[in-house]
Amino acid sequence: MDDGQIPNNIGGVPPYQVHYERRRRKSTWWIPLLIVGIILVLIIGFIVVTFGVVGSVFESEQVEVKGNTVLYLTLDNVSEYSQANPFQMFGGNASDANFFDILSAVKRAKNDDDIKGIYYSVKGESGLSAVKAEELLKAMDDFKSSGKFIYSYIQAGTEQNYVNALPSDKIFMPEEGMLEMNGFAISAMFFKNTLSNIGVDFYVQQFEDFKSAGESLTRTSFSDSARYELKVLLQSRYETFLSNVASYRKLDKQNVASILNRGLYTADSLQALGFIDEILPENEVKEFMKKKVFGRIDKKDELNFISIDSYAAAPEDSPKDKSLDKNKQIAIIYAVGAINQGSQSGWSNEESVRSDDFVEYLKQAREDKSIKAIILRIDSPGGSVIASDDIYKEIIKTRAVKPVYASMSDVAASGGYYMAMACDTIIAHPSTITGSIGVILMVNNFSRTLNKLDITLDTLQTGAAANFLSPLMALQNKDKEKLYTMSEKIYHRFVAKAAKSRNKSFDEMRSLAKGRVWVGHDAFQRGLVDVEGGFNDALNIAKKRLGLKPENQVYIQTYPSQEDGLKSILKIFGLEKDEEPSVNMKQLAQAFGMDANSFFEYWSVIPQEARRQVLYNYQLMEMSGKEKSLMALPYNIEIK
Repeated sequence: MDDGQIPNNIGGVPPYQVHYERRRRKSTWWIPLLIVGIILVLIIGFIVVTFGVVGSVFESEQVEVKGNTVLYLTLDNVSEYSQANPFQMFGGNASDANFFDILSAVKRAKNDDDIKGIYYSVKGESGLSAVKAEELLKAMDDFKSSGKFIYSYIQAGTEQNYVNALPSDKIFMPEEGMLEMNGFAISAMFFKNTLSNIGVDFYVQQFEDFKSAGESLTRTSFSDSARYELKVLLQSRYETFLSNVASYRKLDKQNVASILNRGLYTADSLQALGFIDEILPENEVKEFMKKKVFGRIDKKDELNFISIDSYAAAPEDSPKDKSLDKNKQIAIIYAVGAINQGSQSGWSNEESVRSDDFVEYLKQAREDKSIKAIILRIDSPGGSVIASDDIYKEIIKTRAVKPVYASMSDVAASGGYYMAMACDTIIAHPSTITGSIGVILMVNNFSRTLNKLDITLDTLQTGAAANFLSPLMALQNKDKEKLYTMSEKIYHRFVAKAAKSRNKSFDEMRSLAKGRVWVGHDAFQRGLVDVEGGFNDALNIAKKRLGLKPENQVYIQTYPSQEDGLKSILKIFGLEKDEEPSVNMKQLAQAFGMDANSFFEYWSVIPQEARRQVLYNYQLMEMSGKEKSLMALPYNIEIK
């Protein structure tokens, strides 16, 4: 048969059918593409219309606060700040109140005649972090000064949950309830052996002895310096908890300490020890509150409950404060998560401070004439040196126009402290983890991996330095010396800027630096921060700068703004610039020499605490690939 000749019969199919099928494909190939294009246009149009029309309908559905209402408080997974999920109209928890919303709601409820009290319910969820828990304690104490009640019901939990039940008039538990009251600990995972097994080595240079962020990649246990500073943090947290329990429950502090040494406790033993007041099922606790509100038990009486999320979203009555002025606003810019270069991609749950975004927020707040003061709410362990310095310079530029205050949350260390020291005033909670003025240098090397795989390497170069920092060649001593010199200069600039900020000499600041982590109280005593206080204290300081009193109302603008949801949708569809992809499972698996499916099987069963440590170290590894020197907190410190 000649080339190109069509056979008379293909598999029993008549020739005319073959000819017909070929012609139809050729003439209609564009139809599927047209259909796909129309579907995409309809989807994008639907989403845009949904945001413009359905979103406005949702906004018009206002939450009603009825009379005889109890504020229902649960504190599981409370974030410092979370941007609205662009898909929240289709379900989800994107409208959950963040921490500032909760503080504001409790303060508002104090003077709301419809709110009769607070009911704090714990059913085993994770509690607030230490700083947030102590700030909320203060807010709940203030709420109680109005004469309203606080009752707590704990089904199961830990010290984290128990702390915020302390202001309660009564703490209830069910008969089979349990509390894990066994003290506190800091644990860290070390990946040296894992990485070594696949031939990956890390060269780490730290400035100075306390700057131990790279130890998870180069050691199998804490160094002496790291162990010492972490022990100080741990003891501070422990002492604070003991003091709070002893004070609120009228117990002997030493007795509380001995109780914590024993471990898990059931409801009857906790009642006998004075940690709780009564053993009741939850339905009877609600009947108890009903009697408290109405003075009787009557089926006709209706006790209403409203969640803290709904109450925070409920509209307030028309402001009565005559000092309220739209031309005297305060901006709150959130710096939550590790500090990275670039911009945040689309909509993401990733907690990350992106330098390009943050600089833009500062610029917007600086140029908005209605904003008279700015609060940076920092909850960051640091990260990229370049990104931190970009933000630092923009803060200095903004500070020349209007006052900028740093409010430290749980962590404001290393790059997080670098940001804060550019502000007019630094406000830190006594339990904040801060300081860590130092730099680490991290360089990964895969030369042993090549050896393990029996891969040889040959190279041509134009000069002796052409292969400097090649991850495929073992580091030479001259390379290490050059890296040391480069990073030492960055460290000295950090110390010099911190010294200038805190009005100290270089040597005075260096003695407080060396990468060491401090709790807020100790940092205050050493002049690293200006004021001991929480979020509300920072807000009151900013109000005072504007000539207002703490009780005066003020308009607040937050950055990132909640209106960024549509922009995120456009990014998802490729209609907005999307520079930095989030970490995905494939990337993470590759870092540990595994395929994504195998890694996911392990990942899905390991505890959340372990996941956070893996992700933190992965972020350090990823950033070290872009810039060798980092300003990062030693370890992902979690006190449990």
